[in-house]
Amino acid sequence: MIAPSAAVTPAKSSSIGSPQLTLGVTLNAQQQLGDFNFSGAPALLKTLETLVFSQHGECLYVYGQAGVGKSHLLQGCVLMAQETGADAVFISGTELLKIPAQQASECLAGLEAVSLLCIDDLDQLIANLDWAQAWFHLYNQLIQRGGCIVASSNSSPRQVDCALEDLRSRLQLANVFQLQPLDDDACALMLQTKAKQKGLELSDELVAFVLARSARGLPNLLAVLDQLDAASWHEKRRITIPFVKQVMRW
Repeated sequence: MIAPSAAVTPAKSSSIGSPQLTLGVTLNAQQQLGDFNFSGAPALLKTLETLVFSQHGECLYVYGQAGVGKSHLLQGCVLMAQETGADAVFISGTELLKIPAQQASECLAGLEAVSLLCIDDLDQLIANLDWAQAWFHLYNQLIQRGGCIVASSNSSPRQVDCALEDLRSRLQLANVFQLQPLDDDACALMLQTKAKQKGLELSDELVAFVLARSARGLPNLLAVLDQLDAASWHEKRRITIPFVKQVMRW
């Protein structure tokens, strides 16, 4: 099983299933729900807060294209639950695919006892029948015990590639939200907010310059900010448009 204390500690790996099945499942302490932009789904924050603090056996399913912040959202849920002392676990479907599918049930053993399970990229797993069956049984056991699940996927429960229709039926009963990409104004605000957290000041002109040239999606924009922050610290220079051109080779 996954040891909850390890799964929610950013600096440590998590043990999944048997001792031999170990993956580097980590949390980013900066992925707080307070930093997530809920403008595209204003009811989602209240729904998440209610779910995280409840023990009513509920499931929430969020979906959207890559880069809309699904991983940020799920990690933020775990971090918020962790602050209350709850047994909260974050796992990645992409990482679980590194484990042979025939060991799926062994891998997930024990997770039915946690109070909150956040599974990122669920769609990566359930196209495989072994993983779908393992998740079906885990879903039933965890919900019956009063635990909660937050799952993310690239597509809706109706459209997701699922090898087990019984599992699809369970997912269709979840509270479903679609995450939309941020518009330019929201991206600009997010970049400036993240920059301030790092002690940086980005002018509106500089942010517009970055948005016009960077690949879109939260992970790409934050990667650019991290690269600029590191280069600015290393060279002891302010972040200006000429500096951005030099570092990013734009």
